[in-house]
Amino acid sequence: MSEFLARYSLREKLIVLAAMVVVIVIGAHALVIEPYQQRVASLLDEIEQQRTDLTWMKSAVARMPTGVASSSTTRISGTLANFIDQAVRRQGLSEQLSQMSPIGADEIRMRYKAVDFNHLIGFIAEVNSNGLEVQDMRILVSDMPGVVDSHIVLMRP
Repeated sequence: MSEFLARYSLREKLIVLAAMVVVIVIGAHALVIEPYQQRVASLLDEIEQQRTDLTWMKSAVARMPTGVASSSTTRISGTLANFIDQAVRRQGLSEQLSQMSPIGADEIRMRYKAVDFNHLIGFIAEVNSNGLEVQDMRILVSDMPGVVDSHIVLMRP
């Protein structure tokens, strides 16, 4: 390598060195700095969208019917699984229900795939008005607007 460089004059060596510095700087910007800046901007947009969603959800909660159903108003006849199955059918969510597993006599775990969010909220409002409580609920958004995947655990108080 030194023999290769020895053939060039000092001026040519400086030009090659300057070109190498320019290539390194442009390469670092293209491979490190620009992707980092794009990722930061993407994360900031995502945070802003989540804040907007949270604000909307808080306003939606304020519009939901208030009052907790007491155990005296509970209209569950038969097993909890049968009651839930009937409620799922009434809401038209049978095809989106991917799993329903009883946990003892007073709890049930459900998983929905690609369910309309508004129908899911309607289902939850229906079972809540019949005396069931949501013990755990996880909602994952999908690529389609208004469609979610969810994991819900309902319990009889």
